[in-house]
Parts: sequence; structure tokens; C-alpha cells
Amino acid sequence: MGDANSFMPLEMMIAPQHPLATNLELLLPDIQHSSLAEIIAIQKRDRIPGIVKRIIPWDTSTSWEYWWCIPDRILLPEDVELLQSDLPRVTSILAKLVWLWGGRCIDANTKQASELKLVHDWQEILKFVQNTNLKPDIFDIDFLPLTVKEDSEQPQYIAVEPPHWHIEFFQLQAVGDTYQLQQHENLCSCQVWTGKPFLRHLDTAEATIRYDMWISQPLDMTSPPWRSLSIVGL
Repeated sequence: MGDANSFMPLEMMIAPQHPLATNLELLLPDIQHSSLAEIIAIQKRDRIPGIVKRIIPWDTSTSWEYWWCIPDRILLPEDVELLQSDLPRVTSILAKLVWLWGGRCIDANTKQASELKLVHDWQEILKFVQNTNLKPDIFDIDFLPLTVKEDSEQPQYIAVEPPHWHIEFFQLQAVGDTYQLQQHENLCSCQVWTGKPFLRHLDTAEATIRYDMWISQPLDMTSPPWRSLSIVGL
């Protein structure tokens, strides 16, 4: 019999330290006040990482960490080495999420996520992704909390989205001696829901399951915080 306490051990939740950890909080110019070329030049010169540690809730009392790309930065070789070495740990966590709750895969051709079967095997998720000609190197993971709000397009309804995770798959592309996310024509993602999202009519109480409302906003918790990573007007 499995041990529930070992399902998500503490050591699995902690991301490894960055080899350039002392440079993580060095500031770069804001993209609105400097060119991308200037920012990249400073980043390469000062060996400022292009990734940040994101904090993702597992439940109401537990969170886990992973490294993700900072907007308007390139990835240094040290960034990519860390991402690749940490990939098995992150993959193991995502596999547990999918096994526990089930995942629904979405690509550019998906019309209704509710039409897709619920998958509990991470390997089936990867097979779906690879069938879109995408061989993922890294994952972008968002946690979206419980959201209840009126539907602006249908004011007679109230919309509810339970807590869920949204996983997107990306490839890396070499650019000289640095790297960046490769722009893929067919974006591919997986949603892991803790319950069914729905619209409920305010008068009749009739409920309709809807996976395409997109009313939630992700919790953007990072260490260091996103907003502390650039200085305006530098």
C-alpha cells in the first residue's frame, strides 16, 4: 500500500539553487525605456539569469517551486543547464497532478475542452503534445484560484471556475551562445481541474458545464518578485 505522506515529499517541492544565485536580483533596464538589444548586452555582460523561481500552490497549505523564463530576457547557458537538470523533478510533480485529478489537452484545433477525454497518464499527455510536432523542453505552469463572477456577455448567469492548473509546453531555440523560447505555430497546453467549471442561471438555477470561460487570473508568485527585476528609466 502506498504512503500518502510520501506522495509529495518536501524535497520534491523545492527547486534547486541557481549557479548564478548571487546575480538573481541584479537589475536590468525596463523594456519601455531601453531596447531589447541593450538589455541583452547588460544581461550577458553581468551574467544576470533569465529565469526566476515561481511558486505554485499544491493545496491551501502547501506550495512547490519551479524555474521559469523572465519576459524580455534571453536564457544564459547556466539557465538552460538548470532547467534541463530540474526537468525530471518538475515532470514528476506534473505527472502526480495528472494522475490525481486528470488532465485535458488543448491545442489550436480544440473547439471545446469538455469534448476531450480526461487523461490520468502523463505519458498520454506527452504523446498528445508530440503529435502537434512539439518536443517540449520546458513547461510554463500557472495556478488559477477559485473564481466566481458575473458573466459580462450573459448577465443573467454567474460563472464559477474551481481551482486549476494550466500547463503550456515550449521548446528552446539557440541564438548564438544564448537561448530563447521558440515560437510554435500550434500552442499546446493541458488543464488540470479540481472540479467542473460552470455557468448557473440566476433565475432558474440551471447549470451548464463550460471549460472555455477563461475568467480566472493566475497567481503570479515569484522569488524574487517579478516587479523587482527591472528598474524604470535606467
